[in-house]
Amino acid sequence: MNRTLLRMAIAGALMVGTPAAALAQTTTFPPGNILTGVSIAGVDVSGLTGLDASGKVLTDLVALRRAPLAVVFRSTAFTIDPDAVGYKADVDGAVVAALQAIPVPGVPLDIPLMQTISRAKLKDVLKWRDPQVDVPAVDATVRLNARFRPVIRKPKVGYGIDVPAAVTVLAPAFVAAHPAAPIPVPQKRLLPAVTSIGKVIVVVRNDFTLRLYRGTTRLRTYPVAVGQPAYPTPTGNFHVVEKQMNPTWFPPSSPWAAGLGPIPPGAGNPLGTRWIGTSAPGIGIHGTPNAASIGSAASHGCIRMRIPDVENLYPKVQVGMPVFIR
Repeated sequence: MNRTLLRMAIAGALMVGTPAAALAQTTTFPPGNILTGVSIAGVDVSGLTGLDASGKVLTDLVALRRAPLAVVFRSTAFTIDPDAVGYKADVDGAVVAALQAIPVPGVPLDIPLMQTISRAKLKDVLKWRDPQVDVPAVDATVRLNARFRPVIRKPKVGYGIDVPAAVTVLAPAFVAAHPAAPIPVPQKRLLPAVTSIGKVIVVVRNDFTLRLYRGTTRLRTYPVAVGQPAYPTPTGNFHVVEKQMNPTWFPPSSPWAAGLGPIPPGAGNPLGTRWIGTSAPGIGIHGTPNAASIGSAASHGCIRMRIPDVENLYPKVQVGMPVFIR
């Protein structure tokens, strides 16, 4: 039987984990013993039968490759099971080659052992592991302290597994002698989505003020009117959702506005010349033709400003800007 027919008869490569005893039932090797001076991947198989040589290679080499591979990502150590990445060793093919080998007397002959893994499976394992060990990026955030002043938390860069680089580094390790120390897994930087805090609006109802900050620096304080006791301005953390110049006023669905129709831009418009809508439902910052109401609780929930003041504030405001109401 030639080598090709024999390898077809033994159904290709031996999967790792096949018990040596089972080889007698599943594998047929050429008769005879391996000649002196022949080894397989450094394992001396001189004088052995095919079955004994296969068992020795499985015990002395393949079993060691099947041990979990120890790796470390930053300070987190974990292991990767070779079976999970499809480790295979063609022990049968190497033994057949060893049985057929005729070494030069006195010159050792080492038969290579074909070992493979699936890079696609290794990639999937690393992608699955990444969210368990990564260091997430931290966005810049803003909050208010007890004095209603902004406090900024700086952004932080995060770190995740660089999967393509990790596959390149780790794939060869599965088919080589595993190192004693865990293998460092390549990492990549994860950039925060929000890297800085720009301008911030803080409305303090009791003081009837709107304070404009850039980060923690107060740029200007404007006097405002806030909601009446029956229609209080809501407190909370909001943000700007829209801006309109010379808006049309549409009456809200509320008893106090019953029978009132839309009012187009002009001197009598209750919104003045500028509207800055917030994420608080129906609540915005706007001008008012009734300047005498500024400094009091006079509105139906919105924050009123003198028309020159809101026109000064308007270009400094961007959609998404934080709005704190206290």
